[in-house]
Amino acid sequence: MVLFYLSIFVLLYAFYLFSKRKHNYWKQKGVKSPDPMPVVGNFGKVMLLKESVQKLFQNTYKQYPNEKIVGLYRGFTPMLLLRDPELIKQVLIKDFPLFQDRGMSTSRSKLGKNLFEADGETWRILRQKLTPVFTSKKLKDMIPLVEQCVENYIKYVEHLTENNINHEIRSLQSKYTLQVIGSCAFGLQLDTYNDNEDEFSIMAKRIFNPTTFSRALILLDMIIPGVRKLFNTASDLQNFFLNLVSKVIKQREHEPMKRKDFMDLMIELREQGKVSRKSEDGILEIDMNDGLIAAQALVFYAAGFETSSATMSFMIHELALHQDIQNKVYDEICSVTAKHNGKINYDCIKEMTYLEMVFDETLRKHSVAGLLIRKSLTDYTLPGVNVSISKGTPVLISVSGLHWDDQYYKNPEVFDPENFSAERKIARPPCTYLPFGDGPRNCIGMRFAIVQSLMGMAAFLRKFKVEPSSRTKSALDYKPTGLTLESKDGIWVKIVKRTPATQ
Repeated sequence: MVLFYLSIFVLLYAFYLFSKRKHNYWKQKGVKSPDPMPVVGNFGKVMLLKESVQKLFQNTYKQYPNEKIVGLYRGFTPMLLLRDPELIKQVLIKDFPLFQDRGMSTSRSKLGKNLFEADGETWRILRQKLTPVFTSKKLKDMIPLVEQCVENYIKYVEHLTENNINHEIRSLQSKYTLQVIGSCAFGLQLDTYNDNEDEFSIMAKRIFNPTTFSRALILLDMIIPGVRKLFNTASDLQNFFLNLVSKVIKQREHEPMKRKDFMDLMIELREQGKVSRKSEDGILEIDMNDGLIAAQALVFYAAGFETSSATMSFMIHELALHQDIQNKVYDEICSVTAKHNGKINYDCIKEMTYLEMVFDETLRKHSVAGLLIRKSLTDYTLPGVNVSISKGTPVLISVSGLHWDDQYYKNPEVFDPENFSAERKIARPPCTYLPFGDGPRNCIGMRFAIVQSLMGMAAFLRKFKVEPSSRTKSALDYKPTGLTLESKDGIWVKIVKRTPATQ
């Protein structure tokens, strides 16, 4: 028995020494770091579901105002948080080839090879081949589809106001953005405003609300990177998108639609069999099969509806609290649309500069995707701080930390669209506003997201006014488990239909 307890003591002591050595990495390099906990490192609250990863990095950013870099530990894995805009620019833009990968661990699902998660040459080929779908011309081709979705959206909100029905704003906006994605990406006429949700709507929630087992794997993967690859927890999502892609392809083979949308481009690439790219190592190819197409469909579907609906809902929340700003937006919308025969289209949206300023300020204050991750592809010495990191080190950028830094935004807790006046934007250092990332790996769908959001918001605000309700909160609490920024109690405002005289 004594030998047993002695063995336990020796094992525990050995583990203590191992942990201490592993968690001494940044101290040895002279990099400041919050004290790590055994095993979990700095991810204790995240593991206990008391804090989101985004909030962890934002708090760390704020904790070290005088540092250009801060060390962290995900389990025993050292990670580096960048605070200095020049270093961020170096990683995202100047030395991008050395940091092009996100290094995200994925499951064994066929959907893992999507543009968001893919690394290396697979990412380069996909990015090169998918970029044409997001040109200005392609966006203009899709505008009639967006206009029809806007019309359906306004009709539904009219129904809500006429029948005095309260509706949580985030879920309301998701009905609109989901219909836009269904139409512009897949050629589907979704009835998202029906109370009986279809499979398309259900899968949307499934992506951002993983099962308990999936969430446990995600948390475990933070401590043991790669463990998610041992499981396939997305079989239902995989089957849904494989079936969806197969259905759309068969439909268009027999009845070519030539919508010039996302699936048309995918079908063109599929007909090539393989897509390739020239590099220093020769010609590299990937097989554009249905599984790879389904993976791209997933990320376009998820990113297209979720981030836009979140931004629109936060924007409505802020306008309800700031009637002066809402009135200024309304006046601009009326003035611009009057010059376009009362229509809201691609050209008039480009003239609504104040509306876009409000949109940008919403993304500043409420960073829907508040974290960027890159992986060092080689040993690298950070300029200006003389600190070297090893190949494979995760490099982090707290978008929400930058957006709430009073060095760049005076009184960051105040909603102020003037933060995005031409004068203030010029005065700010580059890489201090990153809602869509920056550099070659920025959000490929950025322009599409902005256009669908602004068209929906312009139509909504021309027809309706939003005011605080009994359930409106002046400051929102965010879910600690959200994959993107999400209000814990939802977003509630009072929607009032404007009278003809005030429209």
